[in-house]
Amino acid sequence: MILTDIHTHNNVTDERRIAIVNCGENSINGCKYASVGLHPWMINNYWEECMQRIATAATKEQVRAIGECGIDLVKGCADEKLQETILRLHIELSESLQKPLILHIVKGQQSIMRLRKEHSPTQPWIIHGFRGKAQQAHQYLDAGFYLSFGRLFNSKALAETPIDRLFIESDDSDVPLIYIYETIAKTIGIGIEELAEKMMLNSQHCKLLP
Repeated sequence: MILTDIHTHNNVTDERRIAIVNCGENSINGCKYASVGLHPWMINNYWEECMQRIATAATKEQVRAIGECGIDLVKGCADEKLQETILRLHIELSESLQKPLILHIVKGQQSIMRLRKEHSPTQPWIIHGFRGKAQQAHQYLDAGFYLSFGRLFNSKALAETPIDRLFIESDDSDVPLIYIYETIAKTIGIGIEELAEKMMLNSQHCKLLP
């Protein structure tokens, strides 16, 4: 049984786990699969140079997704206008390279909904580390987003997310991925092996994995 982890900040050494390592703006060397992007917390006066490095790295085959990127109105290091400007660059990169977008959204749901309508993306947009309630989950799902769940989640929101719109991640947690899978499998009422198979299929369908 292979466990798919679509978003992690940790080193991956377990051969029974396939992970997309979030490299941010850093080197992707040593990662079998990676994502690159400028996190809202990391925006500074050199963001244009950062985005140039990200755009170059994003063309590499091992980079499977763009992000995490997004809007954070609580901890973001820039005002909303600049965060949105930078997010638009990630959206353009996602579309031009035909790679999924992994999103960090905190108090920015209205903005991301508006941007989705504006851009009509062809690539999957994935809200990572989703912890919202069922009502918010439905709003995202109805708008075409995918939801990725980790160690902490709202059980009702998870239970009401269709399995073909669901992903699993470890993010920066030290909790073993198998525990996250077991908890999610129990919550949605399926076996862990079936869940692992579904997550692999979802990842391949969205081109997160070859």
